[in-house]
Amino acid sequence: MKINRNIKSHHNGKNRRTGRKSTARRVNKGPATANSERAEEIRLAWVAAKLLEREQKAAAAAAAHAKGPCCADDAAKNATNLRLLRELQSIVCNRVWNETFGRWDGVMPRAFVSKNAAHMPHFREFARENGYRSR
Repeated sequence: MKINRNIKSHHNGKNRRTGRKSTARRVNKGPATANSERAEEIRLAWVAAKLLEREQKAAAAAAAHAKGPCCADDAAKNATNLRLLRELQSIVCNRVWNETFGRWDGVMPRAFVSKNAAHMPHFREFARENGYRSR
């Protein structure tokens, strides 16, 4: 068999001739660095900017949770309750038989509850009145 020297004998961790996986890496690479010092400076500046952006986003999320009530007044709560009920009705929910009322109750999915956790204190009661349970 003629050997083609222009093709790597090991590609993607496999020997081209046998097809077996190669355990050892064929190229010993160092840590990721840029081609030039200037490019490395640009890369490090980009990484620092990304880290700063991540910290600012986390701080903004923490500040949003600490602001207080989720809805400003009763009108906003009612509007939010109706919006969440419409969203919940568009989701296929598990159903549980309610012995007390003799009807099927929908169970709110965990993903819905966690997504709208800020509104759950006032929405749970509203959903219960409309035939949904949180558990």
